[in-house]
Amino acid sequence: MIEHPVYIATVCLERNRWGSKQPSFKVSDWLDRFKTDGFDGIELWENHYLLADESERQTLAKRAWPVAVYNTYTGFTDDEADTANRSAAAEAIHKLEAHGVKYNIGRDKARLDEYRKNLLEWSRQLPAVTRLLCECHGGTAVEKVEDASAFFNDLDPERFGVIVHLTGDCPEIEKWLTALGDRLAHLHIQQRLPEHATPEGQRRLADCVGVLKEHGYTGSAAVEFTRGIGKDEQLENLYAHALDDLKAYREAWK
Repeated sequence: MIEHPVYIATVCLERNRWGSKQPSFKVSDWLDRFKTDGFDGIELWENHYLLADESERQTLAKRAWPVAVYNTYTGFTDDEADTANRSAAAEAIHKLEAHGVKYNIGRDKARLDEYRKNLLEWSRQLPAVTRLLCECHGGTAVEKVEDASAFFNDLDPERFGVIVHLTGDCPEIEKWLTALGDRLAHLHIQQRLPEHATPEGQRRLADCVGVLKEHGYTGSAAVEFTRGIGKDEQLENLYAHALDDLKAYREAWK
């Protein structure tokens, strides 16, 4: 078993992630390169599968290299569209044999019971080995640690994990680790500002890894966003920065 695995989030390299949402490259063309360059698997943006042609879908499903996490933006309301999207995501996860799925719940705290009901129902549609990983994102009903703790309190932490961003804010990381312990299972490395590439930025990242070490963190991480996102959307440049972030994170664990 790989210790502290690091994945490449394909959304990091996708210039259309916020625009047309149409894939601009085939992930399968990059799999060998990702592996050679030291990534342990991929966190696959759903549209790199759902909006791909059938040949690409089959290639990704038959790959010999892991789709470690499937990244979906499905919703958890009772709305017909959300229900259909959850079913499509479940089908993709089965075909890809993803061992984790990243998702977000909605922003309306008044609908938490609805989100929870549909989350539990969706979990029963997924493979038993797939861990559900909620990204506790800003703008969602669980962006605060106390709200996330309450939402997941009585759910199996081996089945229902959470994701937080690793930006260099060590007190924030420690707060989540203290409150959720092993439920914190995956990190999104976000070194997207120019200062993150400076010696001081590298030191802050290393300090945060020190906090992870102190708490015995054994989970995974993915390079989700890097420098150039939303500005210089040149795939090769983004990938070069992602490799720098991979190296910095790995070095910090030594």
